[in-house]
Amino acid sequence: MPGLSGATLAFVERLAAHYDRYVVQGATPRLTAAALAAHLQDLAAQDGRIKVDVAGRSAVGRPIHRVMVGQGRRRVLMWTQMHGDEPTATLAVLDILSALNYFGQDPALDTTLREVQVCILPMLNPDGAEVFQRRTAQGIDLNRDARCLRTVEAQTLKRTHDTFVPDYAFNLHDQNPRYTVGESRRLTAMAFLAPAHDASGKDNVARRRAKRLAAALVQLLTPYISGHMARFDDTHEPRSFGDAMQGWGTSVVLVESGGWRNDPEKAFLRKLNTILLLGALHAIAGDECDEIEVSAYEALPTNTNHFYDLIFESAKLDFGNGIPPITADIAINLNDSWQASPADITRGRVMDVGDLRDYEANERWSLAGQSVNGTELSLDAEIDVDMLRAIARPSAPS
Repeated sequence: MPGLSGATLAFVERLAAHYDRYVVQGATPRLTAAALAAHLQDLAAQDGRIKVDVAGRSAVGRPIHRVMVGQGRRRVLMWTQMHGDEPTATLAVLDILSALNYFGQDPALDTTLREVQVCILPMLNPDGAEVFQRRTAQGIDLNRDARCLRTVEAQTLKRTHDTFVPDYAFNLHDQNPRYTVGESRRLTAMAFLAPAHDASGKDNVARRRAKRLAAALVQLLTPYISGHMARFDDTHEPRSFGDAMQGWGTSVVLVESGGWRNDPEKAFLRKLNTILLLGALHAIAGDECDEIEVSAYEALPTNTNHFYDLIFESAKLDFGNGIPPITADIAINLNDSWQASPADITRGRVMDVGDLRDYEANERWSLAGQSVNGTELSLDAEIDVDMLRAIARPSAPS
């Protein structure tokens, strides 16, 4: 079966091996528009191949930056953080630009920039990023505004697309870090989707090409996260930019950064985004995706949810008021560490109560029949997790 070239795979290996030397250390998940602007200015000053300007402004007036690199005939559009609380790919874009300077005149990089022109809109929703919320300052989900284009941010993306006329596009997001791969207990590190262009679910030319690109992404990441990749739900959403662009003739792949054990700020997934996108650009430069079989993408299991942050096993739930006690497992998800204040990090929400043997968790604890207040641990209740840890003992991995 035709696959990616040895040159592309070797390039990705080099990118991975040297990542710690070019990662932009000062960029964190709570990056603001002002901090992004400063990083972009610094990176452009270090490498004259990077061109930065302003493509538009948000509802509040914050700049939406446009980054241009490369001179080739093959055109690739990327945008990040259209949801303000999904920063992983924005940070990866900074690392990609830093890699250009670090690797200098690397032959693989020279080939990429000679054959591909890349347009990037990092942080499409700077107002949402400022307060770390999904929606814009006007309360709109940007990925549901491709049809009406009522927001200035969506208008900027559409205008950029129509002016640039890309062959390929990467729609870069973060998904729930607790999604799992199919019916397994493995966390989904990355999920991909070649969106449907209409409700029929059939492939047009652009979608078929997008599926080949998605299959190339699977091959690129298999050495690093084999068994931890999934396919995102492909139900047609006419308001979404990925679905709309597929209908406009641009081959779009949605990339969702998911979860990885003991990586709450997604540092490992940021690295994967960096090497994945640069590797994909090298493959596009050599037209390597044209002959790749789509089966590697289509065979991916779908995203499911079989993972919690903590499971406390065999708790005896006491309710009082004549209600008999019952023994059950309790699943809890913590407040996300980069969204919560330090005082709230050890607080969590009860997600399920019952038989949870078929679910995986970052931490498993046994209460071994100890009595706890069943009313206080009811579904959706918010609790102090350390209170339960104090009376439980670690459970052996399943």
